[in-house]
This record gives sequence, C-alpha cells and structure tokens, in this order.
Amino acid sequence: MENERLTLEEMEQKYPDEWLFIVDCEHSKNTELLSGRVLVHSKSRTDIYNASGQYKGGAAIRYTGKPPEGMGYLL
Repeated sequence: MENERLTLEEMEQKYPDEWLFIVDCEHSKNTELLSGRVLVHSKSRTDIYNASGQYKGGAAIRYTGKPPEGMGYLL
C-alpha cells in the first residue's frame, strides 16, 4: 500500500540510500521522527526539494543512507 504509515526503521529498510519527503509525521517528546507517510522518495535530493516546494503543511526530509561525501546533518 502506497503512502502507508511507516516507522523510521521501516522507511530505512524499504528505501535504502534514498531521500524521503515524509508527511503526517509523528514525533517523540524530544522531536525525534518516529513515523510518517513517505510522499516522495528518490535517489535525487533535487526531486525531494521540488516536492517540498509544492506541499503545504508540516513535513520532514530524511536521507536513509550515510551522508554523501562532504555533507553532514544539521540537527
């Protein structure tokens, strides 16, 4: 089923080494992403940013692999 609610672990298994645009997010009390619905997934970060520009509402962007060379995470 597309757009089913997945945990972060399920997203990482289903979409390895991909960028995810996640909506309907559930967070822990300390704002850690717990689950959500993957609206768009792609190997290309540009695809995700294009999708995010067209979406109104709360969402998250996540990369499921190791950060690409020269890129880190901002927390």
